[in-house]
Amino acid sequence: MSRGPRVELTRYDPFLVFDSIDIRCTGFPDFTEDFRQIVKAGWLEKTPPKGGKIYQRRWVQLDSEYLRYFQTIKEVYSKRMVSLGSVDKVVSVGDSRFELHSQSRTFLFRAESTRAYLSIYFFLTLQNVYYTSLLFVNISFEGYMEMLSPRTKVYTLINKDKLFLFRSHEEYFQGVGITDIDMRMANVRDGENKRSFTLTTPYRAFSFMVDSESEKQRWSEALKECVSRALSCDGLCESIWRVPSNRMCADCSSSMPEWASVNLCVLLCEKCAGAHRSLGQNVSKVRSLKLDERVWTDDLIRVFLLLGNGKANQFWGANIPPSESLCSSAHSEQRLEHITAKYKDGKYRKYHTLYGQQEALNKALCSAVQSGDLLETLSLLNCGVDINCNTGIPEFPTPLSLAKRSGQTVQAELLMQNLNSESFTPVDKDASIRSQSGYLFKTASSAKPITDHKTKTDFSQRWCSLGDGMFSYFKSEQSHHKCGGMKTSEIICLSVNSPGKHGYEHTFELYSEEGRVYLFGSDDGSIIKNWIQAIAMAVLPPALFDVCGTCDRLGRLRCTEGNHGIGWFCLSGFKLQVLLEDNVQIIDLRKLLTLSDAGSMVLVWRGGPLHLLADRRPHFVGWQTFIQQRSGAGDQPLSQQQLTDLGVPVIIDRCLDHVTRYGLMSSGIYRKNGVNSHVTKLLERFQNDARSVTLLESDYSVDDVASTLKRFLREVKDGVFNGQENNDNWLRAAGLENRAEKIKRYQILLSNLPDVNRETLKALIHHLVCVQHLSDENQMTIRNLGIVFGPTLFHTDGTDVTGSQVVEELIQNYCSIFNVSQPLSRTPSSTICAVYLEKKTEGAEVLVQVFRF
Repeated sequence: MSRGPRVELTRYDPFLVFDSIDIRCTGFPDFTEDFRQIVKAGWLEKTPPKGGKIYQRRWVQLDSEYLRYFQTIKEVYSKRMVSLGSVDKVVSVGDSRFELHSQSRTFLFRAESTRAYLSIYFFLTLQNVYYTSLLFVNISFEGYMEMLSPRTKVYTLINKDKLFLFRSHEEYFQGVGITDIDMRMANVRDGENKRSFTLTTPYRAFSFMVDSESEKQRWSEALKECVSRALSCDGLCESIWRVPSNRMCADCSSSMPEWASVNLCVLLCEKCAGAHRSLGQNVSKVRSLKLDERVWTDDLIRVFLLLGNGKANQFWGANIPPSESLCSSAHSEQRLEHITAKYKDGKYRKYHTLYGQQEALNKALCSAVQSGDLLETLSLLNCGVDINCNTGIPEFPTPLSLAKRSGQTVQAELLMQNLNSESFTPVDKDASIRSQSGYLFKTASSAKPITDHKTKTDFSQRWCSLGDGMFSYFKSEQSHHKCGGMKTSEIICLSVNSPGKHGYEHTFELYSEEGRVYLFGSDDGSIIKNWIQAIAMAVLPPALFDVCGTCDRLGRLRCTEGNHGIGWFCLSGFKLQVLLEDNVQIIDLRKLLTLSDAGSMVLVWRGGPLHLLADRRPHFVGWQTFIQQRSGAGDQPLSQQQLTDLGVPVIIDRCLDHVTRYGLMSSGIYRKNGVNSHVTKLLERFQNDARSVTLLESDYSVDDVASTLKRFLREVKDGVFNGQENNDNWLRAAGLENRAEKIKRYQILLSNLPDVNRETLKALIHHLVCVQHLSDENQMTIRNLGIVFGPTLFHTDGTDVTGSQVVEELIQNYCSIFNVSQPLSRTPSSTICAVYLEKKTEGAEVLVQVFRF
């Protein structure tokens, strides 16, 4: 088996200006293209700022925007940075020296060789010709702060997903700064006093002080919002671009489109997105991947992952003749004409075989939404089907409710994006759930959360009635005098208890606006289910009730982002559905970026922060408990862990990332054990709250982190393969003699794994592929990795080598089993690939270490 990409340098440049090196990469075609995007870097000598004659050796990095220089090669944050847009001219002054003339000062550099000098000089000259931008256009917050180490006053601004530091406001206008901080890796914490805070990164902590507590609060909120925005934009684009066809505009094939038509299911470049907007919202709903974070629910992302531009164009562009195809250089009139014909007129679409047969189309839609065939649904929706047709099932009268009933949440998302607000008329819900009456068992109301077990003797039978905006209960069906009740508008929360929590098997709680708690129960689960559905319909706004389905807890909370400070919530499993203004957002609580619970709750997810304000009434404590429990726990199976945006447990993602950054060249990585006390402490931190753990190289050795990963994988409930029965199935598959049959069997077993287990196994094996590519340095061959991870993943003592065989075969056949075309192409942060360049010359070895791409 090939050891992966082989990078050969056929011409050596001491400055390592990579574009000036001839690179040949065999094995993976797109690797060379990614490699050429790496920042140019190398050693230069410069004179001090006040005209001293002694040169100072500095590590210099160049990209299309800045020249940055550092004290040493290991530093991440620059000593100074110069915007190339501020450079008036580049002047050669002889003796391998050149000057950068900016608006405020002149920088004199000297290269260590003529070739290095020519490389950097001509690059800077070229950039100076074409680069004209200087000032930022997306500043969200700016001002002066005092940096505490070193103690100095700095002018600071937030631009897009970075924080920039300048010595003064004047320096900002002159284009000369100190450094910039990528907020995707940052965390904001309170400082030692009320006016200070600390910005921590994996490489350094920056401490700041401002003039007042209110100013500190404003800066903290702005920085946290920047972190959330940076994480959401980066993760969303990378997720959607994982599908190869999504890396090109669906209309003109421009690269890396950042816009989408969410109802037509196509990704678009900025120019084509403008043409789509001209069609109107009733034809194409255009949204940004980076600016409209709240739109992108998990299910909407899955729509674009499962369809992708490739499949969508099998419908929209099935009949485009080559002469009428759109190119990336087309002018605006051509774009609008082509896009109008393609989407509004349907000139190129592949018409459904049932086109023109209304009843048959409607029946086909009802069938399609219960399956996973999104392309069929897209075709039907755009070939005349009635999206609100009657399904013939009273409990689920519309295709949308039918999709929800079938658990096809992605189909439901596609339907919701295609509901036309101008023509959509809400379906009249079944009259049987408009009102409800019958006997339930009830305990005395309480002003506190009900935490103790209630036996059947604590309950009294009551005749309950729901209708005309009232929930009432009576001593018997014949009674005319109410024992109690409340308006449905006063019900602020309904919570469903787990079966068996109280004496009656099935119970639910109602929370009133006055702060009272009412507990109702029955041994008949169907009776309780009907009551929950009726109360939910009476309490929730229609927009949320239409999509919430079966839920564990629902109601309203005080929420900063909500309409008039109120948000409506429905919790089902790990999914929190939120109605803030007009549309419903779905948050997977396991994938929260951060969760803080100090009185009020702050949930930061891909769509931004959500502030749930503290409330002394008992319903709020219950919401806190439910959200904390559903946000992932370290002592549970993989599917119940805290997850990354791609569905991999945070503990696994962070351990793999740390080993990839610092340990791929470590001899015997994963075979050597870390310090037991360090491993135990780190695992406890992860299991307590994985999101809060930041792995710094100075705090944990790679062996400590690698051992933590192995121990977690060995101890996690049900393991990666989801239980002993599945473990046995994988081990039996290893015994098949025919290789093709064995690979097919592995693929079937992989597809049967829960989503989280499948993504975890894929991330882990991809990482091990990277490790074995460097086996000449780290001594971890495929066999050695199998010996280590076989017993770890199958929870065995290692005497049976079959588990090791499975791991070896997963590594050897990674592309085939996991359906990956190129194992070292663009990957999420959890599976960064490392590339090492070595060039020996005159006994000296030049090593450029671990590039992320």
